[in-house]
Amino acid sequence: MKKILYGLGLCAVFSLSSCIQDEPLNSECDIETAEVLTDDADGWLLNASEATKAIPSSDSVIIFYLKADFADWDKLKALAVQFKLTPGATVTPESGTVHDFSGDGVHYRVTSEDGEWHRDYRVRFTLPPSLPTEYPFENYRWNSTEKYREWFEYSEFDGSEFNMWATGNPGFAISRSAAKPEEYPTIPWDETSVSGHAVKLETCSTGQFGSMMFMPIAAGNLFIGTFDVSNALQDAMAATRFGLPFNKKPVSFEAYYRYKPGPTFINRSGAVQEGRVDTPDLYAVLYRNTDENGQAFTLQGDNVLTHPNIVAIARNTDYVHDFDNWTHINIPFEYREEIDRELLRSYGYSLAVVFTSSIEGASFCGAVGSTLIVDEARVICEEE
Repeated sequence: MKKILYGLGLCAVFSLSSCIQDEPLNSECDIETAEVLTDDADGWLLNASEATKAIPSSDSVIIFYLKADFADWDKLKALAVQFKLTPGATVTPESGTVHDFSGDGVHYRVTSEDGEWHRDYRVRFTLPPSLPTEYPFENYRWNSTEKYREWFEYSEFDGSEFNMWATGNPGFAISRSAAKPEEYPTIPWDETSVSGHAVKLETCSTGQFGSMMFMPIAAGNLFIGTFDVSNALQDAMAATRFGLPFNKKPVSFEAYYRYKPGPTFINRSGAVQEGRVDTPDLYAVLYRNTDENGQAFTLQGDNVLTHPNIVAIARNTDYVHDFDNWTHINIPFEYREEIDRELLRSYGYSLAVVFTSSIEGASFCGAVGSTLIVDEARVICEEE
């Protein structure tokens, strides 16, 4: 991953998912890409683009998805995976060597060029996940540094933890490293809920460092996808990667929420915008997850609602500012094109569900204190 230097006498920031030392080039130990060395990817991997993956710096488990009807498990007993590493790093076992991936995966250790740091990875092959469609927000845990929580669901395939949810909390940890867990933008909410736990999303100040970087606020957010913390300061829009493969046709998007806007709306420069009132955003997007060349494609912060690959959107546009009572929404998906049933069966679409406390939070505009509570969300799908 790329290092983040504060400059002007500030020390290097330690990111929870990376290996950083003072030297700028030789202490990194990440896998940047992973490629399955095979001539017949179309025959057994989920799709052709599945053979090569860009690996976010936050990931320590690398998963290659198989076709839904895959049954030739012997094929996995002699496979080679090749890695592109950060400069100077080495990996054990050696990149490109043949191993048995038919079980729970193969463990790899990446060691930095200076030998002072290492990261452990596990590479697995598995059937595509059955992405859950009901979201009660009951399952969360501490991150590795115990600074903030991470949300997950349980896989219907094998009951394992399915890390389908991401937040901007790792980026907030960079700008306000001294923040207490309850001061993070996205936290569990237990005071009132529709059922069990809810999730609280609050727009927070990023402090002096955030203002210096023209990122004065961090909107609370929770979304299906991944957050690449190594890109958080260099390219915030690219850091948020929305959606995971999906094989059902969604019909509507449902959720319960409470909301109150913060008192003062500011722009990216920190200037007060008189008359502006903050509002949340809750929506779901279905999109084709390969580009015109058949390469893997993921929506990002700057195109999650506008890219031509988008097939359908369910987005609430009439928000109630009522923090004392639950507001229920059930928004139909508006389709821009017909669903390709064969593409759907082969997981050629991805689904993103997104919640944020400030509708312009991705552009670092909003009101500190804007608070969104969300509970019992779900995507209702067409029955086969």
